[in-house]
Amino acid sequence: MMYEFKVSELAEEFGVHRNTIRNWINAGTLSAKEGPGRKYLMKFHDYQKLCEKFGREPHVHPSNNVSPKALGALEKTDREPLAIDGVKSQLALDPAWADSCLTCGTCASACPISGVDGLDPRKIVRMAVLGMDADLVQSNWPWKCTMCGKCEESCPANIQITALMRKIRGTRKRSAVPGPIHKGVVMCLERGNNLGIPKDDFVFLCEDLGEELAEDCCPGFKTPIDVHGARVLVTVNSKEPFGEPDDMKWWWKIFYAAGESWTLSSEYWEGVNWGLFSGDDEAMKTVVGRIVDNMRRLNCKVLLLPE
Repeated sequence: MMYEFKVSELAEEFGVHRNTIRNWINAGTLSAKEGPGRKYLMKFHDYQKLCEKFGREPHVHPSNNVSPKALGALEKTDREPLAIDGVKSQLALDPAWADSCLTCGTCASACPISGVDGLDPRKIVRMAVLGMDADLVQSNWPWKCTMCGKCEESCPANIQITALMRKIRGTRKRSAVPGPIHKGVVMCLERGNNLGIPKDDFVFLCEDLGEELAEDCCPGFKTPIDVHGARVLVTVNSKEPFGEPDDMKWWWKIFYAAGESWTLSSEYWEGVNWGLFSGDDEAMKTVVGRIVDNMRRLNCKVLLLPE
């Protein structure tokens, strides 16, 4: 016997966020399969177990409209996608957005820059499904987006608006990316951090801050740099050593009090990956790869990204 449900309905029933339900499904904690009409199917026995876990009584009866055999057939289908004529968007990640978006404007109400340049998240989604890719890529509105995710959080149809924004950014030619963001990405690739701080200056600053910390409140403290075998590798937001170096001490005081084994890297220590925000996948992979190399080089087990 199968139980059919929508993510939003199940989330409301058990008093959790709909993303929690999705995480349960993706992690296998909740054994459910995609069904027709943006619904999911699970065995009624599993639904009963979930109710027991939350101390609830099942409020619906199982539907036997879909058998496990029919569900298995849906999974194994190898039919070719139906080709239809019309405008095709390279930006709309899911063609179903054209139907699932209710054009209700809830996303626009939640957006902190709604109305700037005459645009808002609702219009951006509609432009994408209508194939207005060129207009979206040329627009500066996606670059003014803070990527806060409030639009996606409030969307009743679960449109992946933040992913769409990043797709739009990634489609623009790198030479046309707004100056400060592109400059930061290039600087990080060339010099190891977003603000181009030289290695010697960074090491000197960290050692000097360590001496101040030892004098003020942490006797015997010495800034660990390139310590092989330390448990935690700590990355740094380059704006801190550049303009707010004392802010770095707060983390260090915690490590000192906890007796933690940690270290900084003398190079490629940048913890803010601007490739993520600019839509530059290759740059993002390079920056992440450098951090992974530091983890291996120093034989650290835990990575800390203070951001």
